[in-house]
Amino acid sequence: MNTSCCTNPIRINTLLIKNRIVFPAMCTKYAAPDGGVTERMLRYYEERAKGGAGLVTIEATSVDPTGNSFSRGLSIADDARLPGLTDLARRVKRHGARISIQLQHGGRAALPQFSGHAVPLVSAIPGVTPYDNSVILSEEEIARLVECWGKAAIRAREAGFDAVEIHGAHGYLISQFLSPYTNRRTDGYGGSLENRMRFALEVCRKVRESVGPDFPVTYRMSAVEGLPGGTTLEDSVALAKRLVADGIDALHVSVGLRETNFMVSPPACVEKGWNAPLSRAVRDGIEAAVPVIVAGRVADEQTAQGIIDRGDADMVAMGRALIADPFLPAKVAAGEAGDIIRCVGCNEGCVAGSARGTGVGCALNPLSGAEGKYDLEPVASPKKVAVIGGGPAGMQAALAARFRGHTVDLYEKSDRLGGLLNVACKPPHKEDLGHVTGWFERQLKRAGVGLHLGAALTSEAVRDLGADAVIAATGSSPVFPGFCRKARNAVVAQSILSGEAKAGKKALVIGGGLIGCETAEFLAAQGSDVTILELQPELAKDMESRTRRYLMQRLREYGTRFLTGTQVLEVTEEGKVKAKFPSGSERWLDDFDTLVIAVGYRAENALAAELEEMGCPCVRVGDCASVGKILTAIESGFQAGCSIK
Repeated sequence: MNTSCCTNPIRINTLLIKNRIVFPAMCTKYAAPDGGVTERMLRYYEERAKGGAGLVTIEATSVDPTGNSFSRGLSIADDARLPGLTDLARRVKRHGARISIQLQHGGRAALPQFSGHAVPLVSAIPGVTPYDNSVILSEEEIARLVECWGKAAIRAREAGFDAVEIHGAHGYLISQFLSPYTNRRTDGYGGSLENRMRFALEVCRKVRESVGPDFPVTYRMSAVEGLPGGTTLEDSVALAKRLVADGIDALHVSVGLRETNFMVSPPACVEKGWNAPLSRAVRDGIEAAVPVIVAGRVADEQTAQGIIDRGDADMVAMGRALIADPFLPAKVAAGEAGDIIRCVGCNEGCVAGSARGTGVGCALNPLSGAEGKYDLEPVASPKKVAVIGGGPAGMQAALAARFRGHTVDLYEKSDRLGGLLNVACKPPHKEDLGHVTGWFERQLKRAGVGLHLGAALTSEAVRDLGADAVIAATGSSPVFPGFCRKARNAVVAQSILSGEAKAGKKALVIGGGLIGCETAEFLAAQGSDVTILELQPELAKDMESRTRRYLMQRLREYGTRFLTGTQVLEVTEEGKVKAKFPSGSERWLDDFDTLVIAVGYRAENALAAELEEMGCPCVRVGDCASVGKILTAIESGFQAGCSIK
């Protein structure tokens, strides 16, 4: 197909960019505690430049200490930050990419424990803004902050950045002024749309004045905020026209604010390229006077190219796609798209990693955010390595060990690779996970890993392989509690998802974690009447928060019933269930055709234990070591494969 998005240049003001792919600003949590650039940050951004992105935009960077919104947020608020920022710009640009930096102030999203200041508010709004340790911005303080943006832009230019992006999206300070949801002021900065645009326009004019007419200045906006009383598309188009008239060189269209952050970096259930109609409206509104960039699930080059071909936008922001594989643009341009590590929209490494404070990563790419961490050089003395188990941890371990030069054989007891990936891809909106096994299989074969399917090895057989190193990746199996086993209509969720068992028209899912809730949706989508019973007070607390929010909404739309804080007391042979409710009352539930058991997994580590008892040491990876998600499986397999010397 036509993939000119990865090869066709474009100009923003005087800046020529080699293609239409933007790596957008996404907070990494890699900065030093004082807001400085770290080596981890340098390597991370440099890798995206190496991979072929035309424009690399550095994450939300605080223009003033009062606006610091992150535990390890980047700062450009004073000259002390210049050496690190200069190094960052140099290391990105030496690979042919252009570099921009996003200038941001958190406003009500600022965190006093990191900023050292009271929370600055556009307006005090009951139930929305804090009253403790907060202050409403005076006109004098507003004027000072406008100057801060101008000074920050000058520092960016001095540090060698090619452009700056003004952050007017996602519910931070500039968008708080624009939005009628957060702006209830009665002075010249509130009320009418003209007044609510005033701060954004003042910032943009000050930045333009500070850097001169030829330096590219772009603006990121939330075209809609997704809640009643928030910024509308009409507001955003009106602002876009004014911004262009005042000298903005490109517009970057996104969505959402603090209360609707599930719209920002949404999971796989949201259509790819879903914000394209919004960027098209903005682009039409300004009559394509300047380039328009669009963000929002641009997960692959086909989606990117379609957006550009239709004229919905001139450039595409591919954030999570380039976190998963920074070399996507280069691979597409070289005709090697089959080698791309594809983002599956799980949010486990990127969004959840940032939320955890451990920093952005990727569930499928253990080197994302860990550039330079591992020894990847070929070993001096290659060894014979046996990997037992062909799930994600085993496949990754085999690939990593082979990459370091070892002779590797992988043994899988079933007739196909993938392990639990073959089940995890079955619930609605998880289809992209089904491509992961195929990617691994192609890479393993190309690397020369010996693949042995249908190889159910005993511990003696493993010992007799004569391997110098053994990696146990035997996975896990679903827990089937004894009190449920006697019920003739009870099956584990895995059997439902794999197609080994069928559910009746009325199903009770016992266990409301990730697996139980995804299985419930799987059944509901097939027409079953589903009830979920969960001991904890909330469902799916082990899910990434944005994914969970969308899933809970869909389950409610299906009419799924939730019995939370509810304990199973007894299950009869006929499948009758007696439960204890939060009130303390006990009763028998209505009859169900099928009981679906989804109470977790336990490690399958008997083989590893036997090998250790025989004096044949092995390394346990994935669920065999500790039951977890694909992120921990891939990471542990990679570490084990790399560590063999």
